[in-house]
Amino acid sequence: MKNEKNIYKFFVKMLLIFVGLDLLMMCVTELLASSSLFAKYGTDVIYEIFYALSILVVMLLFHNSYVFTEKKKKFWNSIYLGLPMLAYSIITFIVNLFNQGSFSISNCINVFVLCLFVGIAEEFLCRGWLQNEFIERFSNDRNSVIKSIILSSLVFGVMHIINLSEQTVFETILQIINAVSVGVLLGSIYYKTKNIWSVIFLHAFYDFAIFLGEMNLIKDCTYATPSLSVGILEFTSIIILSVLWIMSALKVLNGIKERTSKKKDTIYTSIIVLTFILAFIPFERIVPEYDDYVICYDYNETEMLKNYEIHFPHYQEHFIDSTIKVSRFDDDVNSLHEIKSEENIKISFNKNWDGTIIIENELINYKNKLDIKEVKNIEILENDDYYLIIIESEENEATIYYSKINKCDLRNSKDFMDYLSNSFKKYDLPELSKIGYVTFLNNSLKHPYFVSSNNDAFIIINDSLYLIK
Repeated sequence: MKNEKNIYKFFVKMLLIFVGLDLLMMCVTELLASSSLFAKYGTDVIYEIFYALSILVVMLLFHNSYVFTEKKKKFWNSIYLGLPMLAYSIITFIVNLFNQGSFSISNCINVFVLCLFVGIAEEFLCRGWLQNEFIERFSNDRNSVIKSIILSSLVFGVMHIINLSEQTVFETILQIINAVSVGVLLGSIYYKTKNIWSVIFLHAFYDFAIFLGEMNLIKDCTYATPSLSVGILEFTSIIILSVLWIMSALKVLNGIKERTSKKKDTIYTSIIVLTFILAFIPFERIVPEYDDYVICYDYNETEMLKNYEIHFPHYQEHFIDSTIKVSRFDDDVNSLHEIKSEENIKISFNKNWDGTIIIENELINYKNKLDIKEVKNIEILENDDYYLIIIESEENEATIYYSKINKCDLRNSKDFMDYLSNSFKKYDLPELSKIGYVTFLNNSLKHPYFVSSNNDAFIIINDSLYLIK
C-alpha cells in the first residue's frame, strides 16, 4: 500500500537534495572555470556539460537507463503534443533572429550548445529521474499522476532559486513561475509519450529561441530595478505564458482518460489560442518606463596589440599623496624674483558604512560624500603626469566611476576638491570579476582594465571604454 501523505515528505526531501545538488555543481564548475579563460558563455556551457554528464552517470549507476530507450510514441508524434510550445519557439526564434543588433556566429554557437545541454541536464534530472520517482512511488490513478507531475515541476522551478546570485529577487520569482509551468507541460508530454528526447528538444529549442533575443542583452545590456508599471507588465507577461503552458498540459493530460471530454478539450484549445495571441502582443510599448528598465552598455570594440602586460594589483590604501611645486612672484611688482615653494597634498577615498564613498582632504578640513552607491572596490593608478581614480559599484551589473586628474592641477583648495568630486565619468558594464591595468611595450602608461564574470575584457583609453575583441 502506498501512503499518500508521504508524497509531501518526499517532495521536501527531493527539493532539498536537488537545490543542494545545483549549488554543489555550481561550485565545482566555478573551480573548473577559474583555471583558464573561456569564450563568452564559456563558464555556463562548462557548467551544463558537467551537470549533464554527472546526471547521466548517476542514472546509469541507479539502473535508470530505460529512460533513454523507453518510448510509447515516436519523436515527431511526441513533439506534436507540444505544438503550442514549438510554435511559440519558432515565432520567437524568427523575431529574435531578425532583431539581432550585431550577430556573432561564435556567440550563437555557444548559446546553442548551452541550451542543448541545459535541456539534456534538466530533462534527465527532472523528468527522467525525479518525475519517474514520484509516479512510481505515489501514483495509481489520474489525479495522483497529475499531483506527481505538479510536485516534480515545483522542484524543477524552485531549483532556479540559485540564480539569485546573478539576478534580482523579482526576476528570480518570475523565472520560477515560468519554469514550474513549463515543467508541468514537459512532464505531461513525457508521461504520455515516455520519449525523453522529445522533451529535451522542446526544452532546448525554447531556451535557444529566448536566449537568441537576449544574446546581446546578456552581454550589452542589463535590467534596472523595475518601476511598479514595469513590474506589473513583466508579471502579467509571465502569467499569460504560464497559463498557455498549463492549458497545453491539461489538453495533453485530458487524453489520459479512455473517454476524452470533447467539451474540456474545446475549452483548453480556446484558452491556448487566446493566450498564444496575447503572448505576442508588445505590451512594453504602452509602458513608457520600460525603456528606462533596460540599461545598455556604451562601448566600442578594439583589438589589443601583442606586446602588453596585464596586472591585477591589490591596494590596501586608497589615497593620493603628492607634493607639488608652487611658483609665484614676489609681492613687489618691480621685482622679477621668483619664489618657489612646495605644497603637500593628501586626498583620501574611504568607503563609508552605507556603501558610499567619502572624499577627504584633511589639510583644509574638506569632506564630501560622493553620489556613488554600493561601492565594491577602489583603485588609484599613478602615471607620470596624472592619477587615474577607479571606483567600482555594484549598481545594476557593475558601474565604473572614473576620473583622470593631472598632477599639475592638484590644489589644497575647496574649489579643486569640488571639481574632483564632480569629475567622475560613469560607465555601465556587465558584472565584473577582476579590475587591474594594462601596460604596453616601451610605454609605462597604465590603462584601466576590467574582466567580466563571463570573461569579456574591457579597457579605458583616453576616457573611452572599449571591449577587447
